[in-house]
Amino acid sequence: MKLIDEMAYDLDFNEPKIIISERLAVIENVKAIVMISENSLTVQCGSKHVTVLGSDFVIKEIFEGRLLIEGKIQGIEFFRSSGKGKD
Repeated sequence: MKLIDEMAYDLDFNEPKIIISERLAVIENVKAIVMISENSLTVQCGSKHVTVLGSDFVIKEIFEGRLLIEGKIQGIEFFRSSGKGKD
């Protein structure tokens, strides 16, 4: 990937950016929390949805499009939102 392409990707606020470990997930460019259940948390990031799977979630921070979740993280799934529009 060329440097200009990498910079454009880093500055794209419609794409989810995720840092994840076994006990922590940081999701950037969050537009809305879509669903919270005992075993998952789904957020909207532009035209995509991100679902964090696991248990014992605690939302530690919600600030300017950044969501920090602690808990037992077992997986992550990405979904494209249905509907018209460009990514």
